[in-house]
Amino acid sequence: MRRRALAACALLICAALVEAATAALPTLRTTTDVGLAAPVNVNSLLPIFNNESIGDADVNRRLFVHLLWIGNRITIRWHKSLARSITVSDHDTRFLVRIRPWRWSDGRPVTAADVVYSFQLIRADGLRYLNYGIGGMPDIVERMTVLGPHRFVIVTRRPVNPVWFELNGLSQLKPLPRFAWKSHSTAYLAAHEIDPRLVRVVDGPYRLQRFVMGREVDLVRNSRFSGPPVTLGRLIYKMYTSSEGAFWALRSGRLNAGNIPHALYRARHLLHHLRSCYTDGGFGINYVVLNFRNPRVAFLRDLHVRRALQYALNQRLIIDVAYNGFGVPGFNPVPAYPPTYLSPAMRHLERHPGLMYRPARARALLRQAGWRRRPGAGGVRRNAAGQPLTFTLLFPSGSRTIVIAADIMKEQWRAIGVDVKLRQLPFNLVLAKLDDPHASWQAVYIPWTYEPDHYPTGDGLFNTGGGENYGGYSNPRLDQLIRASDFEPGRRWLYAYEHFAARHLPVLFTPYPGSIVKYSRRFTLAQVQSTLYAVACRRKPIAF
Repeated sequence: MRRRALAACALLICAALVEAATAALPTLRTTTDVGLAAPVNVNSLLPIFNNESIGDADVNRRLFVHLLWIGNRITIRWHKSLARSITVSDHDTRFLVRIRPWRWSDGRPVTAADVVYSFQLIRADGLRYLNYGIGGMPDIVERMTVLGPHRFVIVTRRPVNPVWFELNGLSQLKPLPRFAWKSHSTAYLAAHEIDPRLVRVVDGPYRLQRFVMGREVDLVRNSRFSGPPVTLGRLIYKMYTSSEGAFWALRSGRLNAGNIPHALYRARHLLHHLRSCYTDGGFGINYVVLNFRNPRVAFLRDLHVRRALQYALNQRLIIDVAYNGFGVPGFNPVPAYPPTYLSPAMRHLERHPGLMYRPARARALLRQAGWRRRPGAGGVRRNAAGQPLTFTLLFPSGSRTIVIAADIMKEQWRAIGVDVKLRQLPFNLVLAKLDDPHASWQAVYIPWTYEPDHYPTGDGLFNTGGGENYGGYSNPRLDQLIRASDFEPGRRWLYAYEHFAARHLPVLFTPYPGSIVKYSRRFTLAQVQSTLYAVACRRKPIAF
């Protein structure tokens, strides 16, 4: 498992908060994916070396504080961050960071050297680091120097867009217990990411009490936490194999909070005894990765074909049928909600998705590209050499919602003469295929959550050689726009990147789901929100 975005298709995990020494605190049973649309799993405990699923990130942020806390409006929330200020100087190359006084769970002070240590681990891990290149890390950094117990400075090799570097680069840093880990090599740490002994000392609101791979993660309140006191005493994340299982756990009372799976939306009356809130599902996108390296589907390199596939998708229909009306359309790499970084033109398009549903135009583009319907071909287009226009779409198993969305896309592509075969695989197998540049997969349907790449410029995702550019897409102009977004202040280049990607389609963009969260009437909305992972939860549905 490699990405928190992909983890939206993993096993569902639920949390059961049990009172122990903190008997006065309320007990809440919830799920790590509350506010998100699909189940997740926890497979790693270590920052830097973890596989960064949503479940991993959720547990990680409870054990370790982040240098910068990025809120659900995708801006820095200073009152929740370890950093108290950042001063930028020397033509946007020097970042002076001041951190708050803080303590480890064993009473030792957290220092600037502990934050620098996390960068040293990133640099030592090199190309194995899963976020390599995002925020320019680590190569953009010329030097990082400790100036005192609560101050350090980072100097970049060239001027950068400060917002990009803060949201994407500095956001990856966090204090780590060098005094506890210094005897271990990076290779050792990477090979022991599920070893509970390595997280005995933490600085987050919780500490680890018990971890059983594939079964549960037991967290208890850190009594020496330097931040605001937490209102929940103990969290026990228990693994479920389906979102339906979590639904029935909500029904029976074994859970106090969790999502209604889209596939069980019609059964929501069974949870009438619970309160509701509505989420946008986090800062992310859903898309279909295309394997530009696979010669068997070389036709996907043709922009006419990609545009035809995109025009054929009725995104409003997918949202209504697969997501029960809770979701937003997607036509470019920048999320539609929150629209913090969406250009005015893209906002208009997201509000009027019918402008991009053009099946007649899709058929015309395929004819122009030499793909025509021929007698006896069953409606499937073929080129002059007789090759059928067909490909296989992989998607992770475990979510009925994904199956429904994939079925709809298959039929919409069939209507323009494209034959798509659907194939489900276990989540880890899908990831293994994506991570293998020589694998023979053709297309994969996945979600992506922007974290730690909060400023959505596409670096590491769609640039040539990007660590998460699974399909091997390469376009010099897109590379140029990504670099400009990273290094030039303001949003002019980010908007240009959005528009170019929407036209040239490094992937096929699909709708992104929202969710209904149900929770016990014994809890306030604020208490439930404290369990969410960078997701806003509102009393009323979001109007798009």
